[in-house]
Amino acid sequence: MDSQEIVQTIIKNEHFIISSHQNIDGDGLGSMIALYAILFNQSKNVVMLYDETVPYFYHYLPFIEQIKPVSSITNQVNFKNAVFFVVDCSNPQRLGLPQQLLEKCKTVINIDHHPDNSSFGDLNYVVPNYPSTTILIYQLVKELGEKIDRNIATGLLTGLITDTGGFQYTELNSTLLPIIEELTAAGASVASIMRYVFKYRRQEALKLLGVALNHLYYDPHANFGVIYHLQDDFRACGATEEDAEGIVDYGLYIPGSEISVFIREVDRDNFKISLRSQGQRNILPLAHFFEGGGHHKAAGFKLKGNFLSVRQTVTDCIRQYLISPEEFENTNSSKIRANVGRNS
Repeated sequence: MDSQEIVQTIIKNEHFIISSHQNIDGDGLGSMIALYAILFNQSKNVVMLYDETVPYFYHYLPFIEQIKPVSSITNQVNFKNAVFFVVDCSNPQRLGLPQQLLEKCKTVINIDHHPDNSSFGDLNYVVPNYPSTTILIYQLVKELGEKIDRNIATGLLTGLITDTGGFQYTELNSTLLPIIEELTAAGASVASIMRYVFKYRRQEALKLLGVALNHLYYDPHANFGVIYHLQDDFRACGATEEDAEGIVDYGLYIPGSEISVFIREVDRDNFKISLRSQGQRNILPLAHFFEGGGHHKAAGFKLKGNFLSVRQTVTDCIRQYLISPEEFENTNSSKIRANVGRNS
Protein backbone atom coordinates (compact mmCIF):
# COMPACT_ATOMS: atom_id res chain seq x y z
CA MET A 1 0.00 0.00 0.00
CA ASP A 2 0.95 3.66 -0.27
CA SER A 3 2.75 4.66 2.93
CA GLN A 4 1.25 8.14 2.53
CA GLU A 5 -2.02 6.78 3.94
CA ILE A 6 -0.18 5.84 7.12
CA VAL A 7 1.47 9.27 7.23
CA GLN A 8 -1.95 10.91 7.02
CA THR A 9 -3.27 8.65 9.77
CA ILE A 10 -0.41 9.74 12.02
CA ILE A 11 -1.06 13.42 11.27
CA LYS A 12 -4.81 13.17 11.92
CA ASN A 13 -4.71 11.15 15.17
CA GLU A 14 -3.44 11.75 18.70
CA HIS A 15 -3.57 8.36 20.47
CA PHE A 16 -1.26 5.50 19.49
CA ILE A 17 -0.30 2.03 20.72
CA ILE A 18 2.77 0.15 19.50
CA SER A 19 3.61 -3.53 19.90
CA SER A 20 5.49 -6.36 18.20
CA HIS A 21 5.87 -10.16 18.12
CA GLN A 22 6.48 -12.77 20.80
CA ASN A 23 10.12 -13.62 21.58
CA ILE A 24 10.97 -10.11 20.49
CA ASP A 25 14.20 -9.40 18.63
CA GLY A 26 16.18 -6.30 17.69
CA ASP A 27 14.08 -5.46 14.66
CA GLY A 28 10.83 -5.66 16.60
CA LEU A 29 12.24 -3.59 19.46
CA GLY A 30 14.08 -1.15 17.21
CA SER A 31 10.90 -0.56 15.20
CA MET A 32 8.87 0.01 18.38
CA ILE A 33 11.43 2.39 19.86
CA ALA A 34 11.96 4.39 16.66
CA LEU A 35 8.22 4.76 16.06
CA TYR A 36 7.67 5.72 19.71
CA ALA A 37 10.38 8.39 19.46
CA ILE A 38 8.86 9.78 16.25
CA LEU A 39 5.39 10.09 17.81
CA PHE A 40 6.79 11.34 21.13
CA ASN A 41 8.63 14.13 19.28
CA GLN A 42 5.32 15.13 17.73
CA SER A 43 3.74 15.36 21.19
CA LYS A 44 1.39 12.48 20.46
CA ASN A 45 -0.11 10.32 23.20
CA VAL A 46 1.73 7.02 22.69
CA VAL A 47 2.32 3.81 24.67
CA MET A 48 4.38 0.71 23.92
CA LEU A 49 2.82 -2.55 25.09
CA TYR A 50 4.51 -5.91 25.42
CA ASP A 51 3.72 -8.71 27.86
CA GLU A 52 6.97 -10.69 27.72
CA THR A 53 10.45 -10.02 29.07
CA VAL A 54 12.66 -7.74 26.98
CA PRO A 55 16.14 -9.36 26.78
CA TYR A 56 18.74 -7.59 28.93
CA PHE A 57 21.14 -7.05 26.02
CA TYR A 58 18.62 -4.64 24.44
CA HIS A 59 18.38 -2.45 27.54
CA TYR A 60 20.74 0.09 25.97
CA LEU A 61 17.88 1.24 23.75
CA PRO A 62 16.33 4.63 24.56
CA PHE A 63 12.81 4.64 26.05
CA ILE A 64 13.11 0.92 26.89
CA GLU A 65 11.60 1.65 30.31
CA GLN A 66 8.46 2.93 28.55
CA ILE A 67 7.54 -0.56 27.33
CA LYS A 68 4.71 -1.67 29.62
CA PRO A 69 2.72 -4.87 30.18
CA VAL A 70 -0.96 -4.55 29.28
CA SER A 71 -2.05 -5.11 32.88
CA SER A 72 -0.25 -1.95 34.05
CA ILE A 73 -2.04 0.49 31.73
CA THR A 74 -5.41 -1.08 30.82
CA ASN A 75 -7.38 1.61 32.62
CA GLN A 76 -5.18 4.42 31.28
CA VAL A 77 -5.57 3.82 27.54
CA ASN A 78 -8.57 4.77 25.43
CA PHE A 79 -8.37 1.86 23.01
CA LYS A 80 -11.47 2.97 21.10
CA ASN A 81 -9.76 6.15 19.87
CA ALA A 82 -6.30 4.64 19.44
CA VAL A 83 -4.34 3.71 16.33
CA PHE A 84 -2.57 0.41 16.95
CA PHE A 85 0.80 -0.10 15.22
CA VAL A 86 1.90 -3.73 14.96
CA VAL A 87 5.52 -3.81 13.77
CA ASP A 88 7.66 -6.70 12.49
CA CYS A 89 4.90 -9.24 13.15
CA SER A 90 3.63 -11.46 10.34
CA ASN A 91 0.27 -12.33 11.89
CA PRO A 92 -1.73 -11.40 15.01
CA GLN A 93 -1.26 -14.87 16.54
CA ARG A 94 2.40 -13.95 17.09
CA LEU A 95 1.64 -10.69 18.88
CA GLY A 96 3.32 -10.35 22.27
CA LEU A 97 0.06 -9.42 24.00
CA PRO A 98 -3.65 -10.43 23.84
CA GLN A 99 -4.97 -10.33 20.25
CA GLN A 100 -8.38 -9.02 21.31
CA LEU A 101 -6.81 -5.64 22.02
CA LEU A 102 -6.56 -5.10 18.26
CA GLU A 103 -10.34 -5.39 17.91
CA LYS A 104 -10.86 -2.58 20.43
CA CYS A 105 -8.82 -0.05 18.48
CA LYS A 106 -9.90 2.49 15.90
CA THR A 107 -7.32 1.44 13.28
CA VAL A 108 -4.71 -1.32 13.09
CA ILE A 109 -1.58 -0.56 11.07
CA ASN A 110 0.61 -3.51 10.12
CA ILE A 111 4.23 -2.64 9.22
CA ASP A 112 6.44 -5.59 8.34
CA HIS A 113 8.95 -7.17 5.96
CA HIS A 114 8.19 -10.89 6.45
CA PRO A 115 7.44 -12.57 3.10
CA ASP A 116 4.54 -14.52 4.63
CA ASN A 117 2.78 -11.60 6.31
CA SER A 118 -0.99 -12.18 6.38
CA SER A 119 -1.92 -8.49 5.78
CA PHE A 120 -4.12 -8.46 8.88
CA GLY A 121 -4.19 -4.68 9.40
CA ASP A 122 -6.69 -2.06 8.32
CA LEU A 123 -3.64 -0.50 6.72
CA ASN A 124 -0.75 -2.74 5.63
CA TYR A 125 2.75 -1.51 4.80
CA VAL A 126 4.52 -4.76 3.97
CA VAL A 127 7.64 -4.92 1.77
CA PRO A 128 9.16 -8.44 1.87
CA ASN A 129 12.44 -7.61 0.13
CA TYR A 130 13.47 -5.03 2.74
CA PRO A 131 16.29 -6.15 5.08
CA SER A 132 14.44 -5.01 8.22
CA THR A 133 11.17 -3.49 9.36
CA THR A 134 13.11 -0.50 10.69
CA ILE A 135 13.92 0.47 7.09
CA LEU A 136 10.16 0.81 6.52
CA ILE A 137 9.97 2.99 9.63
CA TYR A 138 12.87 5.02 8.20
CA GLN A 139 10.84 5.61 5.02
CA LEU A 140 7.91 6.84 7.14
CA VAL A 141 10.21 9.26 8.99
CA LYS A 142 11.32 10.74 5.68
CA GLU A 143 7.74 11.06 4.41
CA LEU A 144 6.67 12.70 7.67
CA GLY A 145 9.51 15.18 7.31
CA GLU A 146 10.60 14.35 10.86
CA LYS A 147 14.18 15.04 11.90
CA ILE A 148 16.06 11.86 12.80
CA ASP A 149 17.55 12.33 16.26
CA ARG A 150 19.81 9.98 18.20
CA ASN A 151 16.92 8.05 19.74
CA ILE A 152 15.21 7.38 16.43
CA ALA A 153 18.53 6.54 14.76
CA THR A 154 19.51 4.05 17.47
CA GLY A 155 16.21 2.19 17.13
CA LEU A 156 16.41 2.13 13.35
CA LEU A 157 20.01 0.97 13.21
CA THR A 158 19.41 -1.70 15.87
CA GLY A 159 16.74 -3.31 13.69
CA LEU A 160 18.91 -3.21 10.59
CA ILE A 161 21.97 -4.67 12.33
CA THR A 162 20.11 -7.47 14.11
CA ASP A 163 17.95 -8.64 11.22
CA THR A 164 20.92 -8.75 8.85
CA GLY A 165 23.04 -10.66 11.39
CA GLY A 166 25.51 -7.80 11.57
CA PHE A 167 25.29 -7.36 7.77
CA GLN A 168 26.03 -11.05 7.13
CA TYR A 169 22.70 -11.80 5.42
CA THR A 170 22.47 -8.64 3.30
CA GLU A 171 25.10 -6.97 1.16
CA LEU A 172 25.94 -3.40 2.05
CA ASN A 173 25.06 -1.54 -1.13
CA SER A 174 24.43 1.93 -2.51
CA THR A 175 20.94 1.90 -0.95
CA LEU A 176 21.89 0.91 2.59
CA LEU A 177 25.21 2.74 2.98
CA PRO A 178 23.71 6.27 2.78
CA ILE A 179 21.05 5.27 5.34
CA ILE A 180 23.68 3.92 7.74
CA GLU A 181 25.73 7.08 7.23
CA GLU A 182 22.69 9.23 8.05
CA LEU A 183 21.85 7.22 11.18
CA THR A 184 25.41 7.32 12.52
CA ALA A 185 25.61 11.05 11.79
CA ALA A 186 22.46 11.43 13.92
CA GLY A 187 24.24 9.73 16.85
CA ALA A 188 23.67 5.98 16.51
CA SER A 189 26.77 3.85 17.08
CA VAL A 190 27.36 0.75 14.96
CA ALA A 191 30.14 -0.41 17.31
CA SER A 192 28.01 -0.02 20.45
CA ILE A 193 24.96 -1.75 18.96
CA MET A 194 27.09 -4.62 17.62
CA ARG A 195 28.69 -5.14 21.04
CA TYR A 196 25.42 -5.21 22.97
CA VAL A 197 23.54 -7.34 20.46
CA PHE A 198 26.23 -9.93 19.71
CA LYS A 199 28.91 -9.76 22.44
CA TYR A 200 27.13 -8.79 25.67
CA ARG A 201 26.13 -11.96 27.54
CA ARG A 202 25.82 -13.08 31.16
CA GLN A 203 28.04 -15.84 32.54
CA GLU A 204 24.98 -18.12 32.61
CA ALA A 205 24.58 -17.59 28.85
CA LEU A 206 28.18 -18.65 28.23
CA LYS A 207 27.67 -21.80 30.28
CA LEU A 208 24.54 -22.53 28.26
CA LEU A 209 26.52 -22.06 25.04
CA GLY A 210 29.08 -24.60 26.26
CA VAL A 211 26.34 -27.14 26.86
CA ALA A 212 24.87 -26.46 23.43
CA LEU A 213 28.21 -27.01 21.71
CA ASN A 214 28.62 -30.30 23.56
CA HIS A 215 25.22 -31.31 22.13
CA LEU A 216 26.15 -30.26 18.58
CA TYR A 217 25.63 -32.88 15.87
CA TYR A 218 26.66 -32.36 12.25
CA ASP A 219 25.50 -34.36 9.24
CA PRO A 220 28.39 -34.24 6.74
CA HIS A 221 26.33 -35.82 3.95
CA ALA A 222 23.37 -33.42 4.00
CA ASN A 223 25.45 -30.52 5.42
CA PHE A 224 23.42 -29.33 8.40
CA GLY A 225 24.02 -28.91 12.12
CA VAL A 226 21.71 -29.67 15.03
CA ILE A 227 21.95 -28.09 18.49
CA TYR A 228 19.54 -28.60 21.36
CA HIS A 229 18.75 -27.47 24.89
CA LEU A 230 16.49 -29.26 27.35
CA GLN A 231 14.96 -27.68 30.43
CA ASP A 232 17.54 -29.51 32.57
CA ASP A 233 20.29 -27.62 30.71
CA PHE A 234 18.75 -24.26 31.59
CA ARG A 235 18.38 -25.25 35.23
CA ALA A 236 21.94 -26.57 35.47
CA CYS A 237 23.34 -23.31 34.09
CA GLY A 238 20.98 -21.03 35.99
CA ALA A 239 20.00 -19.64 32.58
CA THR A 240 16.79 -18.26 31.12
CA GLU A 241 15.35 -18.17 27.61
CA GLU A 242 17.07 -14.92 26.67
CA ASP A 243 20.46 -16.54 27.37
CA ALA A 244 19.95 -18.83 24.38
CA GLU A 245 19.98 -15.91 21.93
CA GLY A 246 22.33 -16.47 19.00
CA ILE A 247 23.15 -20.11 19.76
CA VAL A 248 21.35 -21.28 16.61
CA ASP A 249 24.05 -19.62 14.47
CA TYR A 250 26.82 -21.95 15.62
CA GLY A 251 25.67 -24.81 13.42
CA LEU A 252 26.53 -22.64 10.41
CA TYR A 253 30.15 -22.11 11.49
CA ILE A 254 31.17 -25.56 10.22
CA PRO A 255 32.66 -25.34 6.70
CA GLY A 256 30.10 -26.53 4.17
CA SER A 257 27.12 -26.20 6.52
CA GLU A 258 23.97 -24.95 4.81
CA ILE A 259 21.43 -25.10 7.63
CA SER A 260 21.57 -24.91 11.42
CA VAL A 261 18.66 -26.06 13.58
CA PHE A 262 18.28 -25.29 17.28
CA ILE A 263 15.75 -27.39 19.22
CA ARG A 264 14.79 -25.84 22.54
CA GLU A 265 12.50 -27.42 25.10
CA VAL A 266 10.04 -24.75 26.28
CA ASP A 267 8.32 -27.06 28.76
CA ARG A 268 7.48 -30.75 28.94
CA ASP A 269 6.87 -32.12 25.41
CA ASN A 270 6.79 -28.62 23.90
CA PHE A 271 9.65 -27.51 21.67
CA LYS A 272 10.58 -24.38 19.78
CA ILE A 273 12.70 -24.98 16.68
CA SER A 274 14.81 -22.20 15.14
CA LEU A 275 16.31 -22.47 11.67
CA ARG A 276 19.15 -20.52 10.04
CA SER A 277 20.69 -20.91 6.59
CA GLN A 278 23.40 -19.37 4.47
CA GLY A 279 24.25 -19.08 0.81
CA GLN A 280 21.22 -19.42 -1.44
CA ARG A 281 19.40 -21.92 0.77
CA ASN A 282 15.78 -20.90 1.48
CA ILE A 283 14.46 -22.47 4.71
CA LEU A 284 10.99 -20.91 4.62
CA PRO A 285 9.39 -24.01 2.98
CA LEU A 286 10.67 -26.09 5.93
CA ALA A 287 9.12 -23.71 8.44
CA HIS A 288 5.83 -23.62 6.53
CA PHE A 289 5.75 -27.42 6.43
CA PHE A 290 5.62 -27.37 10.24
CA GLU A 291 3.11 -24.47 10.38
CA GLY A 292 5.78 -21.91 11.19
CA GLY A 293 7.30 -19.07 9.20
CA GLY A 294 9.83 -16.27 9.12
CA HIS A 295 12.38 -15.31 6.47
CA HIS A 296 14.30 -17.12 3.75
CA LYS A 297 17.40 -17.43 5.97
CA ALA A 298 15.88 -17.21 9.47
CA ALA A 299 12.69 -19.05 10.38
CA GLY A 300 11.11 -21.20 13.06
CA PHE A 301 8.20 -23.33 14.24
CA LYS A 302 6.91 -25.27 17.26
CA LEU A 303 6.42 -29.00 17.80
CA LYS A 304 4.91 -31.20 20.48
CA GLY A 305 6.21 -34.63 21.49
CA ASN A 306 9.07 -36.22 23.36
CA PHE A 307 12.54 -34.95 22.58
CA LEU A 308 13.83 -37.98 20.69
CA SER A 309 10.82 -38.10 18.37
CA VAL A 310 10.91 -34.34 17.77
CA ARG A 311 14.61 -34.42 16.96
CA GLN A 312 14.15 -37.38 14.61
CA THR A 313 11.20 -35.75 12.83
CA VAL A 314 13.06 -32.47 12.32
CA THR A 315 16.36 -33.98 11.20
CA ASP A 316 14.66 -36.42 8.78
CA CYS A 317 12.73 -33.55 7.24
CA ILE A 318 15.79 -31.31 6.89
CA ARG A 319 17.81 -34.16 5.42
CA GLN A 320 15.11 -34.85 2.83
CA TYR A 321 14.85 -31.17 1.97
CA LEU A 322 18.60 -30.70 1.52
CA ILE A 323 19.08 -33.83 -0.55
CA SER A 324 16.17 -33.03 -2.87
CA PRO A 325 14.57 -29.62 -2.23
CA GLU A 326 12.41 -29.67 -5.37
CA GLU A 327 11.00 -33.09 -4.57
CA PHE A 328 10.34 -32.01 -0.98
CA GLU A 329 8.45 -28.89 -2.08
CA ASN A 330 6.52 -30.68 -4.82
CA THR A 331 5.53 -33.56 -2.54
CA ASN A 332 4.44 -31.23 0.27
CA SER A 333 3.31 -28.21 -1.76
CA SER A 334 -0.32 -28.26 -0.63
CA LYS A 335 0.64 -28.46 3.06
CA ILE A 336 3.28 -25.72 2.67
CA ARG A 337 0.84 -23.39 0.89
CA ALA A 338 -1.86 -24.01 3.50
CA ASN A 339 0.49 -23.02 6.32
CA VAL A 340 1.84 -19.79 4.82
CA GLY A 341 1.30 -16.96 7.29
CA ARG A 342 -0.36 -19.15 9.93
CA ASN A 343 2.12 -19.06 12.78
CA SER A 344 5.28 -17.36 11.53
